[in-house]
Amino acid sequence: MIKSLNQPLWPGSRLSLTTPLSLILVFISAAIGVWLYRRGDTYEGAALVYMVGGILFAWPYYSARFTWCMTFMVMSCFIPVSVWAQNKAVESGSWHYRPHDGYVIWITKGGEGWWHWTRHLWLGSEMPAMEYAFYPLFCFFQVTLFSLFSHLLPDHWFEQKHPKLRWVFPIVITVVVSAFVAIYFIFPNPNVTDYLYWLAGAGYAITLASYVISRNYRDYTQSPAFWLWAVGMAGMFMPAWEFFHCCWNHDWIYERANTFPFFVTYRGAGIPLSELLGYLTTATTFQGLMLLFIRKFGKIVIKDYALVPFSRRA
Repeated sequence: MIKSLNQPLWPGSRLSLTTPLSLILVFISAAIGVWLYRRGDTYEGAALVYMVGGILFAWPYYSARFTWCMTFMVMSCFIPVSVWAQNKAVESGSWHYRPHDGYVIWITKGGEGWWHWTRHLWLGSEMPAMEYAFYPLFCFFQVTLFSLFSHLLPDHWFEQKHPKLRWVFPIVITVVVSAFVAIYFIFPNPNVTDYLYWLAGAGYAITLASYVISRNYRDYTQSPAFWLWAVGMAGMFMPAWEFFHCCWNHDWIYERANTFPFFVTYRGAGIPLSELLGYLTTATTFQGLMLLFIRKFGKIVIKDYALVPFSRRA
């Protein structure tokens, strides 16, 4: 039975690695998510539907390409700083959450949790537990979805280096980073540190370091695949994702007085201008790290070079 559930449903197709088991797990995740959402736990419910469900569906395409070492390295670079910045954003009043009863589990203030250890393990903030699961899930969601995206592209033309695209990334990243830095001085707020702004800044730093160090990544930025992913993630998915959670669900709400000016408002909530410019880091940071690690560690992080464009050592 288990063997038959792990057999590909559509061998030779674009979804050649999808199995009955992966679809069953996706269905279970979606069913639990919809149930939680309907009972009012919108944050956890939605994440189970699109994030956990997406990971379960895309996992075969990721695991065929990369080892657990790749997962560990990418998460080690991203999760600690992101959790720290998240906690600091709450402490500085950059945003707040819905009341406790809107979440499945809530992490209490420092010293009030199980065995009084929350101050050390959770940095002392009072937040929904989902926030601590979110960043590992979000990281894993990005890298597995990227593998599925690469697998679904119609032909190799999309994942080849094109000379006409050589200068597009340097120009775009220069304009975006310049605007990102400029808003800090255009809209100064000396009483508040927007830690989410600095988290996005860390993403830009990783992106630029990867571009400088990794020829694989420089080559990848000259492919149509890179720009399809960047536009799809930074221009379509991330704005819709943040609007859904912030303005529709109110899973978290930015404090207007303690962040940059809003570029959109809806139902009493808004999204800061800094987030609009920060979305690009989601589309560049993880791929930059992965291609950098491929170049430095080779077989330690990659299973099949044939499945990963620009993965060969230059």
